[in-house]
Amino acid sequence: MTEKMLNALMKKYDAQKEDAILKIEMITKGIVIPEHIDITGEVDKLLHIVAESEEKAEVLWKLYGKTKAN
Repeated sequence: MTEKMLNALMKKYDAQKEDAILKIEMITKGIVIPEHIDITGEVDKLLHIVAESEEKAEVLWKLYGKTKAN
């Protein structure tokens, strides 16, 4: 895996995580008041995105960290 690909994937996972965290904050602070929405269900989905993004980044770094990048 090239260093550029590794960096691109790490940035993608970080952006997904940050986007989900922002949405959670907006929902929990009442900035966004969605109509007819299961708020706890939506926050649960967003937390899943955060956890999945962190896990993918961790596995990617473990397998293809800078020491192994071509």
